[in-house]
Amino acid sequence: MKAGKKLIVCMLCVCAMVTGLLTGCGKKPMTDAEYAEIAKSTAADNAKKVVMTIEKNGKVSEVTLDMITYYLAYYELEGRLEIEKNAEALKTFYGENADLWALPASGSNMTTAEAYKEMVRVSTLYTMLMYNEAVEAGMTLTDERKNVLESLTTNFLNNYSAAERARCGMTHDVIYANYERVLLADQFNELATNNVTVDRDEVAKTVDKEQYRVYKTNYLYISKSNDNEELVKAAGDVENRVKTMQACYERAQNGEKLETIINDYKDFMYLMPRDITRTTASNYEPDFCNAVFAMEKGELKFLDTSYGVYVIELLDESEFYGYEDAVDQAVEQEKNRKVKNIYSDIEKNYTIKTNDGWDEITIGTILQAKEQ
Repeated sequence: MKAGKKLIVCMLCVCAMVTGLLTGCGKKPMTDAEYAEIAKSTAADNAKKVVMTIEKNGKVSEVTLDMITYYLAYYELEGRLEIEKNAEALKTFYGENADLWALPASGSNMTTAEAYKEMVRVSTLYTMLMYNEAVEAGMTLTDERKNVLESLTTNFLNNYSAAERARCGMTHDVIYANYERVLLADQFNELATNNVTVDRDEVAKTVDKEQYRVYKTNYLYISKSNDNEELVKAAGDVENRVKTMQACYERAQNGEKLETIINDYKDFMYLMPRDITRTTASNYEPDFCNAVFAMEKGELKFLDTSYGVYVIELLDESEFYGYEDAVDQAVEQEKNRKVKNIYSDIEKNYTIKTNDGWDEITIGTILQAKEQ
């Protein structure tokens, strides 16, 4: 073959390769409608896969894969976003080819995938048990909740691509039905917990008010450090600094204001206001805080510590900061405890079993194939 013909053949081959790459080797991209048909088929298969059974008083309810599509997609997306946020740091630590879903979950002995699967399990059980209780009680969705079903479904579907919806069987009807169960479960929960009351006064007794008493102080301070040459030059050695502060203390005892005394020692002495509570005491020198907590309003104190020398005046200790918020938090915790007990009491009436279908679920592969 002549050189010219060889060159033409090579160029044609290159063109063919490029054309193949651009067109996907001649295969057209799938349309949303085609993905939607796959999603329907997958949803139909998922409806046959029992992942869990819930039994109460001899009545068994089957939980199929399509019934938990909402939670599977929601938690996988949440996990994926968390992994993407920390991807660079994780790859640096565990290696470029690390399976990030297989990494240990924070504060757990489970992998990240297992931890998110556990969240699916807990959420599924809550929804199914409360939903079953609602159905047993003859409860139906309120008009208010019915009216948001369509928008909730549409908004949820919009978080996922057509390919992702196809992969996990996420059709409009599946997510709509998932939301119906979630909303009815929450509606029953509201009814069951509406009458939960907490005696705020009783809860307040469990919160140590003294931890939130505000000690408003004004104090003179000289450091004992010798690292600062300017300080040593201006204040002298440590012994001299102690004597200087003792003289300041005597002046204060004789009625002179700390704000006036400081004018004679601005080169090396500090005048500082501090509002301290026992909850914030860790931010300050322990000896200083302990001395303040033992003082009474209007009292003056000379304090010599390993860090420095103080003349402290306690201006006021009649106010409390953060106490009411602490009581509010304790009330909320007590209410949550009572609410949790209601759910626990309901759960005790059920026998719950996971099936082989549950074991086959692998978070990290719901929306896309797991990378090898």
